Amino acid sequence: MNKMYKKVNIVKVNQDVQHTDDVVAIDTKMKLFVNGSKLGEFYLSPRDLEDFVLGYLLDERYIETREDVKNITVNDLNIEVELITDQPVERDNLACYDGWVHQDQELVKVNSDFKVERSQVMDSFDLLIQKAEVWSKTGGTHVAALVGEGKFIVREDVSRHVAVDKVIGAGLMAEIDFSQSFIVCSGRIPPDRVVKLANVGIPIMVTKAAPTIEGLKIGENAGITLIGFLRNGRFNIYTHPHRIIL
Repeated sequence: MNKMYKKVNIVKVNQDVQHTDDVVAIDTKMKLFVNGSKLGEFYLSPRDLEDFVLGYLLDERYIETREDVKNITVNDLNIEVELITDQPVERDNLACYDGWVHQDQELVKVNSDFKVERSQVMDSFDLLIQKAEVWSKTGGTHVAALVGEGKFIVREDVSRHVAVDKVIGAGLMAEIDFSQSFIVCSGRIPPDRVVKLANVGIPIMVTKAAPTIEGLKIGENAGITLIGFLRNGRFNIYTHPHRIIL
């Protein structure tokens, strides 16, 4: 993550899909095309779309760096991506799609010596609430923050999965070392959300909700520390507690 990458060229053909001062949670259905092939349709908040594309392609293992993406074009409700390689992209290659985990994909192991103090976990969640503009006002979105290397990057979306995609994409653009960072977010922890962290090497996820049973299994097997059920200054550590300094 320490390499210098060129700026991805994102073209906004229709500016109507960009909203900067949401009073309510704005959502829309957008289609994602990569190298001319349709990967899927997403209900999402139509902002920070470059972050979404980069994060989604990275945490679904289509790309390894920003340099793999040549162009991102937003054309009305279509997001069209051109990769450096001209190979066709198929949906079946996805590790996670529309809430389903593809069990035939190899689960990536996260090996990181990163640790955080208990106070930093609580302080980060408090800061998340302060910085989550739409979530704090309406409760109509999900929010995620990437915390690491002195940075606190926040993104919101009506989809809990896309919120994670966006913050991972923003972290990629900021050249954050994912192995030395953690994510704090709203919403529960299902397995496919944990897979996204494993695929980019983020060792810790914190949320106010509890994980699902399958989410716990993925966290344990992938070597990710899952923290949830933050209440009144307390929280539960479900997997790999050695990363939390109490």
